[in-house]
Amino acid sequence: MPVPVAAAQAPPSQTAACVPFGTAQLPPGVPSGGGRLGLTNLPVFTGHSAPASVELRTPTTQFNRFSDFALVGHDLLTRPRTAGGANAEPWRYVPMPECLRDRLIGISVDDDELAAVDDNGWIYTMDNASQDPILWNWTSAWGSPLWFAPGQQLPGENGNGWALSVSSPWDNQTFTDIAGRIHYVGLGKMTMLPALTGDGSRITFADPWLPNDDSYEIGGPLGGRFQSISLSAAGSTTFVMNRYGDMYTRSFDFDSSGSDSVFFRYSWDSQAGKPTAPNIFAELLDRSTAAIQLPAPDWVHQPKVPGEITSAISVNSTGPGPGQRELRVEGRRDGATGFWHKTPTTPEWEFTRTDAARLGVPVDNPSADRSNDTLAPPAPWHLSGNLPARDGSIDGQTLIDIGLPYSVVDPRLLDAVGSHAAPSGYRISVSHFDPAATSRAATVTAPDGAEIPVILHTADGLRLGPRAPGLDGEPRHLVGAVEIPRDAFDTRGDDPALDGFVRDWMRGRQIAAITLSATDHDLVVR
Repeated sequence: MPVPVAAAQAPPSQTAACVPFGTAQLPPGVPSGGGRLGLTNLPVFTGHSAPASVELRTPTTQFNRFSDFALVGHDLLTRPRTAGGANAEPWRYVPMPECLRDRLIGISVDDDELAAVDDNGWIYTMDNASQDPILWNWTSAWGSPLWFAPGQQLPGENGNGWALSVSSPWDNQTFTDIAGRIHYVGLGKMTMLPALTGDGSRITFADPWLPNDDSYEIGGPLGGRFQSISLSAAGSTTFVMNRYGDMYTRSFDFDSSGSDSVFFRYSWDSQAGKPTAPNIFAELLDRSTAAIQLPAPDWVHQPKVPGEITSAISVNSTGPGPGQRELRVEGRRDGATGFWHKTPTTPEWEFTRTDAARLGVPVDNPSADRSNDTLAPPAPWHLSGNLPARDGSIDGQTLIDIGLPYSVVDPRLLDAVGSHAAPSGYRISVSHFDPAATSRAATVTAPDGAEIPVILHTADGLRLGPRAPGLDGEPRHLVGAVEIPRDAFDTRGDDPALDGFVRDWMRGRQIAAITLSATDHDLVVR
């Protein structure tokens, strides 16, 4: 659902000034209780335009486990949520500072937070949305350092397709890595606001702990080229759809994907045989327990809905744990309006009739997969760089082994302090390098000219200041790994060039950790 960023009531270069601080800046809060203390003190909405039921999470209708929220005009309303759709509770006005009145044009709710966007695209956060209304409070702050930056606007050029995603240690509690192993959400929570930008193939996300820029992205489906028209998110699960009704989901957050080595421990190696840590502190400190295995999980292609649908899609958390999500898509069956729904792992869609007014626009939904009919051009950057000799004192694996927060160590910084690495004679090349993508094909050229197909995995580095999206002349730090495809690794004895590369450079492993720095014209690897 598009959310236009309208003409200003205040200068577009600043947020409303009356809410500089709130409890959202002091995570993790307290466990959700869904209390009603203070609810009856909120004025009752007496208009007739509020929705009868809220079953989809759109920029004007939202819900969590305890409350419904609706934006009617510029009025933000709430009521307790009841099961089954029918709700006799009256709508009431959400308390908010005077400086936000008549300015909000979009909302999104997840876990215990509500994000609202004003007519200039500025983001505001209402905390304790799963607690008693008397505890609800607002802040305009967003971004580094520690959620105290003065504010952030919606990523990209418009407000089309955005949502708030929150995973807390109280409600969602855990997530899984690519191997399906359970890990724990940190006490700082996992909060982000993904948004479709550009032609819909870019999913830029704002994170209240990271620098305020548009440089952080969730690499989209099909190598970042799938063009989405709709997006929803909840509990670190992002859900997208293109104009032909093709849909994908992905479990992703900055913290779970390999970028935050300050508070999380990662490994590119298999963690099979290691016990799961009992909590996040043990996982970070006890290296005998399993780390988060990388790369981050990829997108899952969801089955087509067997009927009429609209652009209104929705995902919500249904309980603690990584599998507790529900997907919803607005549509019709037998002439009746309602929504199609299923979990991300079940194969069949079911339909619930609501007879509600339509929220989205009709979407062409042929039964055939048309994901490849909506592809953006590939990334324009073709990069190559020397692989360093493996006899140096510091490389990507060393940084992981010594427990250094390696996602902040750019290899160019190592060179700047005199820790140079001699070339190994091997060189890695990658065409159409998209820094937001998690994995892509690459080629290693051996000293004798033999070409060795490999997979290059990457995750974004932890930046301390803002930068532009994509690649340019400013070095962009990433962490990653070079992987030999399993079939090739198992038969490497049949290929002398590959066998020598595995022995001499990969140190006998199928996957080797690296840290790398990319510009629009070069690649430095360590």
